[in-house]
Amino acid sequence: MTWDPESVGWLVAGLLLVGSGLCLCVQTKIYTAGVLFSLAGILVGLTLVAEADLGVVVIALLATAIVAYPRFVPDLATALALAGAIIGGPALAWRVELAGVAFAVGCVTLTYLWWRLENARPETQGPLLWVLSTSCVVLGLLGVAAISGYPPIFTPVAFGAVGLVGVAALVGVSPTLRIDGRWFASRATAFAVAVACELAIATLVLTLITLGSDSPGIVALTLAAVGCGILWRPLLGSVQTLSDGALFGYRPDALSAAHRVAVSVGDDPAASVRAIQEGLALPYAVLALDGETPIEAGTPTEHRRTFPIAAGDDHIGDLAVGVRPGDLDLSGDDERVLTLAVPILVQTIKARSQTASLQRAREASASAREEERRRLRRDIHDGLGPRLTGIAFAADAAKLAGQGGATDPILDRIRREAETAINEIRELVSGLRPPALDELGLVGAISAKAESYPGLSTTIEAADVPELPAAVEVAAYRIAIEALTNVARHSGATRATVELDPAPDRLTVRVSDNGTGVGDWSPGIGLTSMRERASELGGTLTSGRTPTGGCVLATLPLPG
Repeated sequence: MTWDPESVGWLVAGLLLVGSGLCLCVQTKIYTAGVLFSLAGILVGLTLVAEADLGVVVIALLATAIVAYPRFVPDLATALALAGAIIGGPALAWRVELAGVAFAVGCVTLTYLWWRLENARPETQGPLLWVLSTSCVVLGLLGVAAISGYPPIFTPVAFGAVGLVGVAALVGVSPTLRIDGRWFASRATAFAVAVACELAIATLVLTLITLGSDSPGIVALTLAAVGCGILWRPLLGSVQTLSDGALFGYRPDALSAAHRVAVSVGDDPAASVRAIQEGLALPYAVLALDGETPIEAGTPTEHRRTFPIAAGDDHIGDLAVGVRPGDLDLSGDDERVLTLAVPILVQTIKARSQTASLQRAREASASAREEERRRLRRDIHDGLGPRLTGIAFAADAAKLAGQGGATDPILDRIRREAETAINEIRELVSGLRPPALDELGLVGAISAKAESYPGLSTTIEAADVPELPAAVEVAAYRIAIEALTNVARHSGATRATVELDPAPDRLTVRVSDNGTGVGDWSPGIGLTSMRERASELGGTLTSGRTPTGGCVLATLPLPG
């Protein structure tokens, strides 16, 4: 046989088809397409060696392989198409023009492939896009070769490119090789358009130069070549930007992205991660801090870049961002912006950690204070109070025993001093902790106090309230009583409801009424005091008007 340029190209195509087909069969279990690509490559080799006219069969096999890709099991239509191609191919080979058959079959196959791409599931679109874009390039190369009369240098390249269809099929489904096919399409399109623009510019320049003379001088040609070389890089970059924008959407420039990220990164890590993801137009960003639930923004992607986050020498987490569709890695501008954002994010995390530590310290301090007050009240109530009362009784007994003696004024003074001390201790004990909480419990204490508001009917709705920490119990009592006091003074209500709803991690206190009030609520001493009591324990308090009256809602966290 004669090894002309066409034969060399077909040999390369056959080897690529056989290799990629075998990989598809063995590695990714796509049996149908893999077998068909391998058979097509083998028949290409047989055509070259045996000089048999099996071109139509090869075309049919390739078309059927593309139609079957990336299905996992052969269906009836695939089997019939394969059988028809093998049986009827040799009979048709001598009757039709091979180039015409290839072009017609290629157009129909690519049209069908495009329809599948538009209706495919997301996990199938990537592989289909690889095969579709590669097939379009191959068909274009074959068309250029045919129009040019099959030049010796270009022909083997065009024919050998047929084997790239199988390689593209392998890349599309291989987890270790998977790349967004739009990256290939974008780069190929940008390169082709840039080359066409360069040729057009060069042709225009040469045309203008030759207007005044029959042949351009060496200086003019050199200047034209240098000009085209200088224009190549910015021209390719501009076309690439337009192509990426059409395929992948908006991509911010580095300056605007840096400004947006620097301004948006704030005290909330979740908002900061979202600002980074949106500011750089990245598909995904996740902040994984040690010992905490990851904070995510966007849709997870396969390709990511990870930036470690450290506070001094301590590693505290990682920031991972997804690479944009069509890119193999982050751009230099993206990395510079992220390098700027990471220190800001570190400060945000440190500030949040310090704030959380301060809040925990406040909660611990409040709990310890109230527990100590409860202990002091019990000690005074059970110890010092009875002793002073005993002193008063002893003075009375001594006075009765002396009956008009000179010691009576002294005993009277002792009695008065003891009574004064007892009253002061009662006030002190009441200030340390409401006595009703220890005597009646939280529900009973609120109910007893609610009876002291004339004209206000109060209903207490409480589930089984467990034993609460002293700080939570006092805060719930003070908030409920302060809210009822405001209802009685300002709302004009006749009914009020106090709801206590305990949960494993919190206690909810809700005080509602049927009053009309005196306009919008303004934060006075009472509301401010209630809000401070809730905040001191790490809780929240909201208040305001509802369609049925006023409402105060407090949420107090319980220790785990």
